[in-house]
Amino acid sequence: MIQMLGAVAPLAKILFNTIEKSIPDKDLQEKLKSQLQTQLLQSNTQELQAAAKIIEAEAKAGWFAASWRPLLMYVLIFILIWNYVLGPVILFFFKASITITLPGDVWTLLQIGLGGYVVGRSAESVARTMANKPVSNKEQENG
Repeated sequence: MIQMLGAVAPLAKILFNTIEKSIPDKDLQEKLKSQLQTQLLQSNTQELQAAAKIIEAEAKAGWFAASWRPLLMYVLIFILIWNYVLGPVILFFFKASITITLPGDVWTLLQIGLGGYVVGRSAESVARTMANKPVSNKEQENG
């Protein structure tokens, strides 16, 4: 979800530049850029809250449903440790090579899984913080 905000950032920069070039009034520029930024953040917050609800629903569904992603990551990490730490030690001492071949797609899955876990935990924390944050009077007037 935070990746989504990262993907929108270049578009927001283009929009901000367009606002600066097409609107001569600096106050109006700042107001429009502020409104655009608020809309982007609200949209991202809604996505984060939806993701948090999915994680919460999985957690309530039971141990296996809540744990399948971490378990898959543990298996993949074990394979990495086996191939690149334990495997070379076994080869050195016992002259036997036992490796588990991973297709390229599995590497991508591991990268996405680990990145998604880190980002997901961060997003969950941000969503929880944003959901508990009261809306100020100034934000209500602008929004």
